[in-house]
Amino acid sequence: MLNRYSFLIILIFTLNCSDNGIGNNDIEVNPKLIKELRSASSETIQIENNSFVLDAYLWRDFMPMSPPNGRPLISVNKLIELNSETIPNNIDLVKQYVINEDSIWITDYEDERRNSNSPHIIERSSRNGPKWGPQVNVDVVSKIFDSKTGENHYLILKNVFINRTD
Repeated sequence: MLNRYSFLIILIFTLNCSDNGIGNNDIEVNPKLIKELRSASSETIQIENNSFVLDAYLWRDFMPMSPPNGRPLISVNKLIELNSETIPNNIDLVKQYVINEDSIWITDYEDERRNSNSPHIIERSSRNGPKWGPQVNVDVVSKIFDSKTGENHYLILKNVFINRTD
């Protein structure tokens, strides 16, 4: 017979492992953080002599080998230098925030760096996000770190469509 503590541990484990629509459980309902990110972010930023914008592609996989309700959100972000100048080595994408209404998915970019074959683009990805949408619009904020100055910068791309692959 289960005692009270064993039952509680099993219940917590079951709730954490159930399919609750969350990929890696770093989803927050945090209107204050969302407001701060939106006000601190720009659609273009200037770091020394470089001007940057963000591009993002988000999707959920519903291919036949996927679970019936699809796979969690995947995101590919590109930091693009507007004048096609080479991005200095001290600049990197470090964290992504995807805002859907009053919820926010916060994740570090994966160590994988996608080779864009363009020295004016840095491409990074994030996986195992929430099961939002597909076919909804979200805002994407990217935290850019300048290791030369130790400063963080925030770029925003609004109304990014979450695609669906079948």
